[in-house]
Amino acid sequence: MRTDDERRARIASNEALFRAVNERIEGMNAAFATVSDTFAVVCECGDSGCVEQIEVPVQEYERVRKDAALFVIVPGHEIPDVEDIVGDGDGFLVVEKKGGAGLDVAIETDPRA
Repeated sequence: MRTDDERRARIASNEALFRAVNERIEGMNAAFATVSDTFAVVCECGDSGCVEQIEVPVQEYERVRKDAALFVIVPGHEIPDVEDIVGDGDGFLVVEKKGGAGLDVAIETDPRA
């Protein structure tokens, strides 16, 4: 049986994986000098099988990436006992990891740290 901390760490690890994918997508977007104000990112929810994409304004994505505890997800993919909704946009939510093992993993895996 998994402990709550193990569950929180697993969820955060899944979210961190998608965050890393999105960092690469953003890098490619910048490399090709895309003139769009938005780009498609992969939902950064805790479900390792989720592959839904979200159009996110570049400026909002950059704001979220400044805090290792924040993730961009599809509405309805939030997990209330491990994260709080702290923002929203057209077709996406921004969630913040609550304390504990999940927050530790989010910080440790931040590609911009």
